[in-house]
Amino acid sequence: MKVKEIMSFPAIAEDENVPVAKIIKHMELSRIGSVVITKAGKPAGMAVDHDIAAKVILKDINPDEMKAKEIMSSPVITVEADASVEDASGIMARKGIRRLPVIENGELVGIISIRNVLTGKPEHVRKYLF
Repeated sequence: MKVKEIMSFPAIAEDENVPVAKIIKHMELSRIGSVVITKAGKPAGMAVDHDIAAKVILKDINPDEMKAKEIMSSPVITVEADASVEDASGIMARKGIRRLPVIENGELVGIISIRNVLTGKPEHVRKYLF
């Protein structure tokens, strides 16, 4: 099975210079735990809920005053849309991560997460999230 068959799409992405408050808003409205952070339109990092908790909330920093690039995990690890789900799972296991942005023809097209792998069907994930 290919990554593109089970990925969630579209991936929510924001520029590295947006305030963390905007990232939090996207996460809440979309009921997701991560946002792909871009630089010049290309994936540059990931901002996950844990990053916000550890780097903003616990340090009592105003999320309107901190930029996404200050909290993102970088460099970003991506996977090609035509890669096998087994390969994507292996990358996540080796790197200790739960989500991978999916790239096709150099463009961000989706995201694959542990939840996608476990369910094997993106429609189940959409039902859960929306």
